[in-house]
Amino acid sequence: MSLTVACNPADGKAQAQPAPDSPAVPSASSEAKAVPSAVPSSPPAPSASTRTATSPKPLTLEVDGKTLPAASAKRVLHVGDSMVPLVGNYLRPIFQKDGRKYYIESVTSSSTLSWDNKRLLQDAMYKYDPDLILISLGSNELFDRNPQRRAPAIKRLVADTRGRPCLWIGPPAWKQDYGFIEVLKQNLGHCRYLDSVALKLPRMADGRHPSWTGGYRWSVAVWKELGGTGEVPDGNPRPD
Repeated sequence: MSLTVACNPADGKAQAQPAPDSPAVPSASSEAKAVPSAVPSSPPAPSASTRTATSPKPLTLEVDGKTLPAASAKRVLHVGDSMVPLVGNYLRPIFQKDGRKYYIESVTSSSTLSWDNKRLLQDAMYKYDPDLILISLGSNELFDRNPQRRAPAIKRLVADTRGRPCLWIGPPAWKQDYGFIEVLKQNLGHCRYLDSVALKLPRMADGRHPSWTGGYRWSVAVWKELGGTGEVPDGNPRPD
């Protein structure tokens, strides 16, 4: 799959554009929301599988010598492909309501190889200087019959986080995986992995992307992985 990043001359923000033969998908630039074609009126409560798919202990970060849940981060950077807004547009309001930052950088149809080749994560790290990094990459790589060739790119992306708390949100498998997920898990270094395959996520008409109902369930799982308390707002994300 190919990808293009365009710049809106009006505001200077980068926006991802799908390739001509790619299905319509949501995308977002820094602190900008995306709207998919189908938006349900009210997402249902998260299923039992959502509540049990996370690791035993939440991800943490160090602040002034104290160990705190990663959900308390002041500057969050969420990067990846078109799956990013489906989680990010639900989590961002939680951080923004008390003045914290949740930056989104997504590129439609992108992969670990394209992010590594263009050093996109390295650039974003210098731009935003986050204390927590979320990565949503892999959905466009499940079909690779030689997934091991992606291991070096995964390692470099992990290195680009500079050792800061990192959660890799695994792809919600929408087609047969030929070993990419296992390669991903084996090369994550200090980054935590969230197994999205275990979640029950309703899909959009394209069969790939979770619907906003699925995105809500997904965001709940991520929030709990970060040690978040309280409910994730269930209002439908809409453009600014």
